Amino acid sequence: MKKSQVELESRVIHGAHGVSAEEDHILTGKIVQVGVGALIIFIVGGIWAWRLQIATTEEFAPDGSAPIPALITPDKDFKTAYEIGIVNQRLFTQDTHAEEKIAAQQKSLDEGTGDQPGVRAHVPISQAMDQIIGEHAANRGQPEPAPEPQPPSPQQ
Repeated sequence: MKKSQVELESRVIHGAHGVSAEEDHILTGKIVQVGVGALIIFIVGGIWAWRLQIATTEEFAPDGSAPIPALITPDKDFKTAYEIGIVNQRLFTQDTHAEEKIAAQQKSLDEGTGDQPGVRAHVPISQAMDQIIGEHAANRGQPEPAPEPQPPSPQQ
């Protein structure tokens, strides 16, 4: 049904300074219908996805899920493998692997051993530094030889 001019103008609000505006008209029924429709579609889609996941899981793993690998399962002391693949499994605060490795490398340098403990592979680092410093000090006491003068080249 068509509204008359008077009905349309009655909804116009005349404000100060000659500003006119219409009343707000919110179609609550339409908003509720869209919201309920969206919820129904979402719920149906969620149930469909859940059933699809169950069917796919049963297709690829008919005997159930795989057992937990032995490296991940804690032993009687509740310890797991230090590293699985290249992923460090311990908390940084509990991990002393790097400190132990650096200490072993420093000990190897100090003792002069290589890969085999007790077998001397090179001069210990402190002895090598003392030797280099001694050689440098011995060379410092002698003046460097003066360069020999070059004969002048003949000019053409």
